[in-house]
Amino acid sequence: MEKLFYEDTHILDFEAVVTDCQAVNDSFLIVLNRTAFFPEEGGQPADTGTLNGLAVRDVSIRKDIIYHHMDTPLEVGCKVTGHVDWDRRFDFMQQHSGEHIISGLLHKHYGFTNVGFHLGLAEVTLDFDGNIGMDALREIEAEANNIVWQNLSVKAYFPDRDSLQAMEYRSKIEIEGAVRIVEIPDVDVCACCAPHVKKTGEIGLIKITGVQSHRGGVRINILCGQRALKDYSIKQDSVNALSALLSAKPELVVEAVKKLQEDGLKQKETLNTLAGQLLQLQVASLPEPSVCPNPILFVELSNPIAIRNTVNELTGKYPGYCGIFNGNDASGYSFIIGSSTEDCRTLASRLREAFGAKGGGTPPMIQGNVQTTKEKLIAFLSNQHHPSNGWFALRL
Repeated sequence: MEKLFYEDTHILDFEAVVTDCQAVNDSFLIVLNRTAFFPEEGGQPADTGTLNGLAVRDVSIRKDIIYHHMDTPLEVGCKVTGHVDWDRRFDFMQQHSGEHIISGLLHKHYGFTNVGFHLGLAEVTLDFDGNIGMDALREIEAEANNIVWQNLSVKAYFPDRDSLQAMEYRSKIEIEGAVRIVEIPDVDVCACCAPHVKKTGEIGLIKITGVQSHRGGVRINILCGQRALKDYSIKQDSVNALSALLSAKPELVVEAVKKLQEDGLKQKETLNTLAGQLLQLQVASLPEPSVCPNPILFVELSNPIAIRNTVNELTGKYPGYCGIFNGNDASGYSFIIGSSTEDCRTLASRLREAFGAKGGGTPPMIQGNVQTTKEKLIAFLSNQHHPSNGWFALRL
């Protein structure tokens, strides 16, 4: 089978003859005497396009035979006209060629080996066996883009056995048979079967978007060419929108957000202090234990320690259930309920049955969460009558 994508990665239209057509499940696997369709191989997804105007959904390779996956059969011996989707092909070539440059530079400067590569429709990840931070990667990124702008030739060839044995090249796997080398002079020499750009200038732009620790090394995220441009546009729109909302210049957005966070924390602290004072006023306004043996309070307070301490304080004074429901109808309520004389798990069970409340605890104290309204909780608690301690008394 003649592989036209090895002759020229820019060949999109071609003519061929059908040599085999196999029905497999709901698909037909079409084999041609020649093809410009690249199969999924070497970490790069397959091309898509058409044969005689009919969709080629996928392309695979097995024992060096390329299969075109179609919904419609084609007669063996018939001539077909093929067309490869250029946007998809070019996108993958930009990403993969950019990966070679980044991997080559990390190998050249740090001795790192590329141990993993994923080229998806939205992201590209590279795994390396060494550790490196974003500051050093920015230098690699700058050098990589300088290589793009030099518009260097990207050579792809099959060296003879003697030449290959004398050559130093990167390869993630042991390769049997002929080895195809993709070379960017003074940058990278790597065994690879996938289509690549002819000149580095076709990549357009290489952007490293992230790095994180991964299996003793690092995983790097990159975007190249059209993907990098699209990513820049999305982020620029976001920054401009934030700039307008914050009334700050784009370059000062981060500082404006930090100030907003600081102001928010101060306001939260103030509200928390006021809510704590309100809680103490609620506690002080509770009737005597003889009148109110089971006090229940509703608050909105972001200090769980203050809530727990208040429940402990109440259980030292009141004989029945002493509880605080913290939250609101929109987000739900967390609760802490304690008692020095009763088994609080009984009330937890009732809350679970009535509202699907989650949580638990021990006889002296329970805590959990419940998604319902204050009105329903008040109605529920008001109807909880304890034979020895009487009705619940609520302070809202």
